[in-house]
Amino acid sequence: MTIQKILPFVLLQFLYFHELHAQIPPTISSGSNITAGSGNSWRSLSDEFAFGFYPLPNNLYLVGIWFNKIPKGTLVWSANRDSPAVAGSTVILTSAGQLTLTHLNGSVVQIYGGAGAQFGFMQDDGNFVLKDGSSSVIWESFNSPTDTILPGQVLNGKQKLYSNANGTVDYSTGNFMLQMQPDGKLVLSAYHFADPGYWLTAETGQNKVHLVFNNDTASMYLANGAGDNIYALTRNVSTPVGDYYHRATINDRGDFQQFAYHKSNNSGWTRVWRAIDEPCVVNAICGVYGMCSSLNNGNKQHVIAYQVTFHWTLITCPKGVAQRPW
Repeated sequence: MTIQKILPFVLLQFLYFHELHAQIPPTISSGSNITAGSGNSWRSLSDEFAFGFYPLPNNLYLVGIWFNKIPKGTLVWSANRDSPAVAGSTVILTSAGQLTLTHLNGSVVQIYGGAGAQFGFMQDDGNFVLKDGSSSVIWESFNSPTDTILPGQVLNGKQKLYSNANGTVDYSTGNFMLQMQPDGKLVLSAYHFADPGYWLTAETGQNKVHLVFNNDTASMYLANGAGDNIYALTRNVSTPVGDYYHRATINDRGDFQQFAYHKSNNSGWTRVWRAIDEPCVVNAICGVYGMCSSLNNGNKQHVIAYQVTFHWTLITCPKGVAQRPW
């Protein structure tokens, strides 16, 4: 009799536990909002990613997405990188189905300016999505990347990555761009200077080529329209893949790199692949009228930059620009 009474109770507890841990990502409903400076954010079910106001120095904020469980969370996407908001600004999913940033002075920036968004979700893969009443995705942050892509993300011919102006000091749009060209080549360029590209992948002879960051293997490669791997980029990936966070970023020195971060030991980001081995192949790395040479100092490579006047007088760049770790 005792066993017969206990079993239904245990079964009910099991079903409750399963439902609790199998729930869908938290729903961001119409009217939901976040205020800059409040410390609030919309988080994924795993709590590994957050959407909200990412703090900058001088009491400024970027509407962004970041790795939430990493100390000083790493920013992977931003909606207003060139116009930071001040404390008191708000982001809201409006009753009209738009996602907007309202600055404290009253000016409004449309993050998603369409209509029909009923719900928002911060997904566990780092993608923030808006869905309509039939649960169809009508907007997603993965389709408007800034300087970073994540596992599960694809870069097609309509999308580009732009470097930050100065690492984690200045997140505004920098001088370098990664683009998937219509001819099937992945190209790095100093786009401000009409640069055709200082690094590019080989001709594939395929159509509808896109860059894939595979969610299962954390490897990056070019794929054709059928999804076939036709050009591998990543050489070594930290395994088991699930034990690490992964990202690929174009940095302020014009290099496209892939990184891994062990979830348990907080040892920091480790580079597992990079496009550029020799820093001075990057066009305009020393400025539009610049010359570049590099040197190896142990395991670190430094860039020595020189500014050249119109009369070709050699002038060493200011301290902090002249020598930079690669």
